Amino acid sequence: MTPLVISASLVLYKPDLPTIERTLLALEEAGRLARQQYSLQFSLVLVDNSGDDALHHSLTVWLEGFRSSVPSWALQLERSPGNVGYGRGNNYAIFKAESVYHLVINPDLFVEPDALLEALRFMEDHGDVGLLSPAVYGEDGERHYLCKRNPTLLIMFLRSFSPRWLQSKLRSLIDEFEMRDCDYEKLIYPVEYPTGCFMFFRTAPLQAIGGFDSDFFLHYEDADVGRRMLGVARVVYVPTVRVVHQWARDTHRSLRSKLVTVRSGWLYWRKWGGVLKSKSVVVLPGHGRLSCRSAVASSNWRVLVTGANGFVGQALCARLVMDKYSVLAAVRRKPATAQPLALEYLAIGDMCEHSDWTAEFSNVDCVVHLAARVHLMRETATDPLAEFRRTNVALTENLARQAAKAGVRRFVFVSSIKVNGETTPFGQPFTEDDVPEPLDPYGVSKLEAELALMELAKHTDMEIVIIRPVLVYGPGVKANFHTMMRWVVKGVPLPLGALDNQRSFVAIDNLVDLIVTCLDHPAAANQIFLVSDGEDLTVTGLLQRTAAAFHKPARLLPVPIFLLRAAGRLFGREAVIKRLCDTLQVDISKARRLLGWTPPISVDAALRKTSQYLLNK
Repeated sequence: MTPLVISASLVLYKPDLPTIERTLLALEEAGRLARQQYSLQFSLVLVDNSGDDALHHSLTVWLEGFRSSVPSWALQLERSPGNVGYGRGNNYAIFKAESVYHLVINPDLFVEPDALLEALRFMEDHGDVGLLSPAVYGEDGERHYLCKRNPTLLIMFLRSFSPRWLQSKLRSLIDEFEMRDCDYEKLIYPVEYPTGCFMFFRTAPLQAIGGFDSDFFLHYEDADVGRRMLGVARVVYVPTVRVVHQWARDTHRSLRSKLVTVRSGWLYWRKWGGVLKSKSVVVLPGHGRLSCRSAVASSNWRVLVTGANGFVGQALCARLVMDKYSVLAAVRRKPATAQPLALEYLAIGDMCEHSDWTAEFSNVDCVVHLAARVHLMRETATDPLAEFRRTNVALTENLARQAAKAGVRRFVFVSSIKVNGETTPFGQPFTEDDVPEPLDPYGVSKLEAELALMELAKHTDMEIVIIRPVLVYGPGVKANFHTMMRWVVKGVPLPLGALDNQRSFVAIDNLVDLIVTCLDHPAAANQIFLVSDGEDLTVTGLLQRTAAAFHKPARLLPVPIFLLRAAGRLFGREAVIKRLCDTLQVDISKARRLLGWTPPISVDAALRKTSQYLLNK
């Protein structure tokens, strides 16, 4: 078996040798444990930045005597021309590396015994991740909050130079910068500013972006490399990878340290900008292979689609017909106009929890259940939860039980992200494994339907697939999304130019593609999937790109968020403003990993398609 090659670099400047030995011995133990699970080859380059002949000689003698203590690692000592800086010192090793993974580690960083094993497990399972950031603790066991958002000039000043009383007054800003609104016991991504004390890179994207920017002598080189890595791959915090950092901030200790920090901060700001507010991170959508589907199934399978005359239903039926499925479209009334021969309409009137589907399930292989009582911004029912339960739970359960009894192979239920909740901290998206926390009757009813279906799957042969989409857009979209697009077309100034939240959206074509993939993919059976476009946007960014699709300028006024929220409360539109201003992100890596699925259409392409539809109406 060809071993996985892991290279590493460690930059030294007048080092404390007992501390270096402790760092290397910890790596040796971690390497030994990782080798029990993987075939591995380790190498580590020690880069001497000290610029002192006598010290370099003593390091050479020390290394020869210590080498046998870390037999798993091939150690090499290189001498730089002088103190060339942290990033440039690491680059000497990075540019020569012929490895799968490259570890950049500080000389006072001690990995836990299973750190390399956990890092390898994660990276091997997630090929779209270019940089892994660990959970960092002090020697006293205290957690260090080192997942950070992009720094601004204000944050640089507050953390490095401001008096303690000012830091205390503006603690909320620092907490937000350190992503303390996220749960550090869970994955966090994207991490815009990863810690530099332990950076586990995939070597190919690291070399592709040119390693560290050598203009940074010390400080902010990690912020810069993390930001550039996000342009080609994901940057993820993984809490199971644990390290201990013998860390001491030196910014206030000497004038020289302060000047180095100021210079690096200035370089970073000139390169990336951001005085009071950082520019939004631009994350390249993940790469993956196109959805893999059975070539036989589509030509033989008969699919019943409920809610076939809705926004999603019409798009799904059109796609199924194109893919040569036999489609039975359940609608209230048959359309008056002629339809494709492969599309058979079933007029059922008003479905209810007592509807008899016995005859309709004859020769049906799969059901896609879209029909539902949808979320209403202005609810009029006396008991909304009872109404939602009647349609979304009882009706769904009745339909599924009859389908299972008739021998239907698979039941695909399109649920809602509202099952997970309404908002997420930035960088910590919803996943399928999160404990559901629906906050309104619609979300509660969708969760109850999911639970009923999964219970049914335990007692029948019918397979269940649950899909939770975020806000869906595309040709034919209605409600608030359609309204905003109309305003953009007309050039109406909108007070939405200062929104820095992140939201996941899904184009109708991407949702339909995942539904079709789930019809017959073996790995989809009895699974839950979240779905989005794989690229999160601010509402401001969405409107700007929508305007670009129409070849028009976006007239967006930078109204502060607190004023928008106040206006929402004043005019009774608080829920609408909340959806505009809050963050809601979802993670679609499960669909990528289990199904080999990736969104086939980009955000910009979907917006262009939507804009063309609106212009042609």
